Amino acid sequence: MGYKLLAMISVIVPLHPAEDRREVLEAKLRALEGQGELEVVLVSDTPRPYAFLEEYKPPYPLRTIHDPQARSAGRKRNRGAAAARGECLIFSDDDVVPESGWLEAFRQAFAREGAVYLGGFRFKEGQPWKPALRFGRVGFNNVNGVALGMARSLFERVGGFAEWLEGYGGEDLEFGYRLVKAGIPLRYLPQAQAHHLGPTPTRDLLKARQAGAQAARIARYHKDPKLALELGVHPVQLVLKMTILPWMKGLLGYTGDYELAYAWGAWETRYDQRPTEGGRA
Repeated sequence: MGYKLLAMISVIVPLHPAEDRREVLEAKLRALEGQGELEVVLVSDTPRPYAFLEEYKPPYPLRTIHDPQARSAGRKRNRGAAAARGECLIFSDDDVVPESGWLEAFRQAFAREGAVYLGGFRFKEGQPWKPALRFGRVGFNNVNGVALGMARSLFERVGGFAEWLEGYGGEDLEFGYRLVKAGIPLRYLPQAQAHHLGPTPTRDLLKARQAGAQAARIARYHKDPKLALELGVHPVQLVLKMTILPWMKGLLGYTGDYELAYAWGAWETRYDQRPTEGGRA
């Protein structure tokens, strides 16, 4: 199924107000000027997140949605999608600056195929990101919030992002898991390039621990052993990691430290009995 070439595109940006993000957000909004017909929907859990937004007059519609309950990225993205007017949606974080032709690449992709598209990007250190293909296909665990585009109908078909996940990470790959389960294809779109000016997640051990905890919650919620194995949080995997990694991480360098932190985060969720969506714990 194709989509009209001139369909309105809504770019949805969840905000995490902080002084070190203000300049990046302004650079993002200015980078979208001249990229064609679009609207931008910003979503924040704090009122008046940045003073410059009150004076900034871009050549496209720009709205800021305030939702005090939207503390997670998943809720902010869902709130933005509900308020957006576009037939096609692109979710892009506030520390991502698109390059020239970014929007046009998504526009052409939407016209070709009813799929979910992942744009390419470079981290601020210059390291390029590319999806890890499996049997030539983009896997669900490649889904991220840097540049994630799709028709609204596909977003609504899987019910949007999980709002029961709190804290850092996880909502992207959980969304990707449901996309794949629904038979919706994932495509890498290298023509849509951007600069991710946040730190590389794999260099942050605190985020590694948080990511492991979220992965364990996702596996527990879906009760899918294959998913747990894919995420590296199956009970057997965790026992092996917690036994071996403390002794071997020195041989693995930073990778060993990251994997151990990830395993610790997953291991700790054995005692996490917070209810999830639908009453599951």
